[in-house]
Amino acid sequence: MLTRKMLGQGLPMLWTDRLLLRSLRQSDFNTLSELFSDPQVIQYVNRGGQPTPIRARRLLNQIRSSSSKLDSLHYGICWKGREQIIGITSFQHWNEHSGTAQIGYILNRSCWGMGVATEAVQRLLHFGFTELNLQKVEARCYEANVSSERVLRKSGMSYERTLPSFGWSQEDGQTQDTLLDVKVYALYREEHVRLQKDKSLQT
Repeated sequence: MLTRKMLGQGLPMLWTDRLLLRSLRQSDFNTLSELFSDPQVIQYVNRGGQPTPIRARRLLNQIRSSSSKLDSLHYGICWKGREQIIGITSFQHWNEHSGTAQIGYILNRSCWGMGVATEAVQRLLHFGFTELNLQKVEARCYEANVSSERVLRKSGMSYERTLPSFGWSQEDGQTQDTLLDVKVYALYREEHVRLQKDKSLQT
């Protein structure tokens, strides 16, 4: 099993049929800055009344800070054989002692609807349960974000509860208060093992 100390030397590369997940490089932050500048991409991320550029800058700083402290494990998503990242998937609020983490992802709009997010999330989940000894992984998505919810379901996660959350929305250029519910999904180690066994029997 990989420990925090071992990961301090660098994150291992993870592969899928189509993707490479790798640790972030300094050169990736320009790409991430452009990615986060798309209002549709970060519509449900880091919500607040500030304009998109401010929210994007705040998110970028959070990723930098949490990466250096290993509070979160951030992986850049790349197509196999290509260097430029097309998104990011992360274990946030990683607690090595309790074996818990929260998974999330952000993907370039040009790659939406291609199964990329599901493929990346499934690979990161498998890494978490097999190499980090995670016992439970949670994910949160706004009720209105049906695409993200679909990714979580396809990745084997199950709905657990709904949290009322205060948020903001933009209409006609005006920022207004909106109450947005957040759905909490979870996957436990035992369930992941069972799903992997079922998958191996089907192949």
